[in-house]
Amino acid sequence: MKWTEVKIITCGEASEAVSEMLVSLGAKGVAIEDPDDIKAQIFKTGSLDYADNDFINNLGEDVIIKVYFSEDVNIDELRKTILQKIENIKRFLDIGKGLVLYNDIDDKDWENEWKKYYNTFNITENIIIQPSWDNDKLTEEKIVIKMDPGMAFGTGTHETTKMCAELIEKYLVESNTVLDIGCGSGILSIIAVKLGASSITAFDIDNTAIKVSKENFMVNNVEKKISLKCGILEDISAFEYNIVVANVIADVIIDLGKSLKSYLKKDGIVIVSGIIKERQNDVIKIYNNLGFVFEEFLNMGEWVAIVFRCQDFL
Repeated sequence: MKWTEVKIITCGEASEAVSEMLVSLGAKGVAIEDPDDIKAQIFKTGSLDYADNDFINNLGEDVIIKVYFSEDVNIDELRKTILQKIENIKRFLDIGKGLVLYNDIDDKDWENEWKKYYNTFNITENIIIQPSWDNDKLTEEKIVIKMDPGMAFGTGTHETTKMCAELIEKYLVESNTVLDIGCGSGILSIIAVKLGASSITAFDIDNTAIKVSKENFMVNNVEKKISLKCGILEDISAFEYNIVVANVIADVIIDLGKSLKSYLKKDGIVIVSGIIKERQNDVIKIYNNLGFVFEEFLNMGEWVAIVFRCQDFL
């Protein structure tokens, strides 16, 4: 069987959006080569890795995303669609070079080739993401989540997802209720259950996300505690949650602000991420005006996650 390899040269800011776009078109397997991951490993405290300045500088800034399409895909139509969707992403994010390359390859175990780019890793100090093909037994002191890349936004590798995971771990109290807005792969809902949440409502507007979330919930044995829906916030019955988390983009987070008061208990926590640094103050100002109290923010790379507390609304 023949496959078409699609390689897009982009940047860290747009890597997850580009990956999600490709998967939505039917791509099989996503491999992301990000120089920042290598740099982070080299500079990590206690790391045994070493590299001289020339090596580090030669890594550059480009993020390379590789995916594979089977031979039954109409390549001409695929090319047109990818270019159209890249132009749409450019409206919201810096996409870097945005260069798209195509290559025909044989069926020589490409599936295992891309898997080497996605290994077991810590999303937080105490939470580990482990792909299904890694059967190593991990320490019982850690929370282990089974999650494969490539089917929906949010498999734990992106800064926005990592920050949400850290903040959920910090603020969630056992038996809390959680609303997961734009659940993507369902990873944040799974983390919340593993940390002791009593019940969760998760939703997304994308049917692929719903399908993948359902599969991930079952793999991790958490489906009984999660209500999963396809739709928007207005489709969710009003209920006062302890925590609302939304890993989307700044414009959507701002639009959600006025509606969230119907979904939060007093002193409830709002965790929002997917915000580029330039929009941080916009989000804080609008949420303060709506009666939310700013608690803290985290930043990784070009991204920011913000925590608000629900008190008195205007």
